[in-house]
Amino acid sequence: MGKKKRAAAEPAAASGLEGWGLAVLWAAVFALLAFVPDQKILRYKLLAVEAGAAAALAWVFASWAARPGARWVRTPLDAPVALYAAGGLLFHALSPEKGVSSLELVRMLFAATAFFAATQTLPRLGLPESPAWAWGLGGALGGAYALLQTRGGLGFLIVPQADRPIFTFGNPIFLAAFLASAAALCAALAASARTRGRAFFGVCAALAFAGVWVTQTRAAFVGLAAAGGLAALTTLQGRRRAAAAAAVALAVAAAAWHFRTRQWTHGLIWADTLRLWAAHPWFGCGLGRFHIEFPAFASPALRALWPESKVIVNFAHNEYLQVLAETGVVGATLLGGVVGGWLMLLRDFSSSPELPRRPLVGGLLLAVAALLAQNFFSPDLRFGVSGFLVFFGLGAAAALGWGEAVPVPEFPGRFALAGLGLLALGLFARTASQPLLAQRRLSAEPGFHVDATDELKAAVDALSARLRENPADADAAENLAYLYAKAKAWPEAVRAFELTARLAPDRPGPLNNLGNLAYSMGEREKAIVWWEKSLEVGPEQVDARLNLGKTLYEMGRLKESGRHLEEVLRRDPTNEKAQVLLKKMIE
Repeated sequence: MGKKKRAAAEPAAASGLEGWGLAVLWAAVFALLAFVPDQKILRYKLLAVEAGAAAALAWVFASWAARPGARWVRTPLDAPVALYAAGGLLFHALSPEKGVSSLELVRMLFAATAFFAATQTLPRLGLPESPAWAWGLGGALGGAYALLQTRGGLGFLIVPQADRPIFTFGNPIFLAAFLASAAALCAALAASARTRGRAFFGVCAALAFAGVWVTQTRAAFVGLAAAGGLAALTTLQGRRRAAAAAAVALAVAAAAWHFRTRQWTHGLIWADTLRLWAAHPWFGCGLGRFHIEFPAFASPALRALWPESKVIVNFAHNEYLQVLAETGVVGATLLGGVVGGWLMLLRDFSSSPELPRRPLVGGLLLAVAALLAQNFFSPDLRFGVSGFLVFFGLGAAAALGWGEAVPVPEFPGRFALAGLGLLALGLFARTASQPLLAQRRLSAEPGFHVDATDELKAAVDALSARLRENPADADAAENLAYLYAKAKAWPEAVRAFELTARLAPDRPGPLNNLGNLAYSMGEREKAIVWWEKSLEVGPEQVDARLNLGKTLYEMGRLKESGRHLEEVLRRDPTNEKAQVLLKKMIE
């Protein structure tokens, strides 16, 4: 790769206005990444970044259709990333439970979107360093806010206090991944004499590193140590390299001593994950199915620390082991191709002192290094925000350092490719937004229970009188039970539904409602028995399966839960409750 000649005429020369417009778009994406609050299920931060990356790529596709002589920036990592995304489609197609695997498929497709959006737009920017400025500024402000969170504010400036800050990321691990990558990028730019704004990047690096420190996230320290070690190997020589390597080693030893009292369960999870992989070595247990299959392989020692009924082990706490467990040797090889491509770029970087935009390319490669190393102890690529940073960094570095502009085929080629690209982005947007839309529809639904008004009491009296006149009236008994349930009169509702079940044994509804009542009274095992009886009478039901899936999920019986929820989605693909529950399993 190091010997390839870069094309002289790159897309950046096509339009200054276009270049600056894309620069503003990427600055907005990094601002959204830093400041939009994260939230479970809804994931506004992730959706905002997904929308920004998709918009950048859509801009490129539209420009192909609008302008003759369009060019595609080809990089050495195009094939590994495309194969990685294609692998996601393959494993989704092979999955027996599409609802579970679709969440991971979206993540993998977003990774490819971020990569190709970066490769096709960074060379077009009026100032290719502008995303790095936005990334660094976000890291600096995030680090400063993290420092404030440890104190609850400073003077008149009051912020929510936290022992381990989260900023807008909802979790200190997510925040630490963002800050570690920003610190590595900014430190590399600040250390280079060729960088404009060295003081700015130096301040950003210091604040981002301080933020990492107060998050107390061990994996982030591993990431920063890896980035520091690689920086020493690729940019220094002789005694300076040895001194830098020794300083990194000393910092690692100090961090290990600092965290010596922190509980460590990763080893137990890793060992059990390898057992899970050994049961499905080639294609794994299924894309996105780790949390469903893992409990059957959890050791007694791990169960004692994290009981299945109280804690869900969603992740292997090692991205590479989790990929191996879910997608086997085939999937691990596809991810390995991406990581191997990054290593090749790093090798060529170290041997190419005259590489164009060397400080920026080196900083991007080191930011990726921090995140890839962190993934040995954390599942950060599972989190769309961290995955975006990895693949954006890879795409930007590959395009700026080794990109080669090649012509897009003229009519009808460029129109067909642009149309297919925009269609693919539309389908991706539709799939990615489903959990948010489902949650919003659920939130808008009216509540079931009501107060015992005079009107409701009159209806109860009328149905009771009707039932006394005709004790075999199953409809009256069921309607009466329904009213009792709405008024939270549990014992009366149970008696009325039991009567209905005796009068009309072919009706699955009363049995399902008896399960609902048992659940409302805290009798989950009894509720499961009723729902199973209801399904024996009416296997086509959605409600009873959904109730079973929800309750089994709450009890930690994820494999059984997933089976029922997938059956719900098979019968009702738009069922919001099933979509939300499947997403909750991995959050």
